[in-house]
Amino acid sequence: MLVIQAQPATSNEERQAVLFSCFRDGSLLLEAKDGKKPARFYLKPNDLFPWDQFLPKLLVNWQLSDFKDIPREFCPQKRIPDFVLEGILKEPLETQLKILATLRAQGYFPPLKARG
Repeated sequence: MLVIQAQPATSNEERQAVLFSCFRDGSLLLEAKDGKKPARFYLKPNDLFPWDQFLPKLLVNWQLSDFKDIPREFCPQKRIPDFVLEGILKEPLETQLKILATLRAQGYFPPLKARG
């Protein structure tokens, strides 16, 4: 569960949600877990997504090889190197995101689909 800060995409309300899907244009589909409407909402690339909350949870799931609670777009297609698993959270957030993009480019995750 992630806390999404209040912003126009969330009707200026803080929301509790899980990341449901990611798209090639950088938008994210979230599924609300707070009982508020809409039950699913999109964040655009310039909206605020709590990567600092998401990445540690993602890392735990990767380490446990438990992929049922993570978006398909982050389910590894091959084993992520140990040095990445051990070091990614020690890097600044901007570098962590670049590491994710590099892993995707190297085929560690499925390709992102177009939104629509």
